[in-house]
Amino acid sequence: LSALGLAEVMHAAGVPAGVFNLVNGDGPTVGEAISGHRDIDMVSFTGSTRAGVLIAQAAAPTVKRVCQELGGKSANIILPDADLAAAARWNVARGFSNSGQSCHSPTRILVQEKQRDALLRLLQDEAAKVTVGDPADAGTTIGPLVNKAQFERIQQYIRIGIDEGARAICGGP
Repeated sequence: LSALGLAEVMHAAGVPAGVFNLVNGDGPTVGEAISGHRDIDMVSFTGSTRAGVLIAQAAAPTVKRVCQELGGKSANIILPDADLAAAARWNVARGFSNSGQSCHSPTRILVQEKQRDALLRLLQDEAAKVTVGDPADAGTTIGPLVNKAQFERIQQYIRIGIDEGARAICGGP
């Protein structure tokens, strides 16, 4: 919806037609058509690395400019004077939104070392308030993952993290 709002602002500001265009649709249909279309000079994309490669490949024959933000998972920097409790609430709420399956979901937090333990306790307390279950149940905070493949992918990431020295403070494989 924010992209639609931006398109409305651009129109209201008098930006000439064709300078900015927002086209909604899925990647295999709309994304591929836009990426390879001769009359489109540039494509901007935020999403997975896999999709970014496909866009770059489709754009290459037309020597189209491609601007991409790929694979990142929204790091958060918590400054020394920040309200740690508010930061913990925000990070858990955003990190668990859409069952954590959004590219904007924060999965990395950079915090001063002296604040680490306090923040970890606060994050643990906030995560304990989350109830996974049937989305139709009023007591459920988040529903299940989109499919078994996504579940297995997340299980793999958890195992990799632990193998590389991470410590699970809640949940786990």
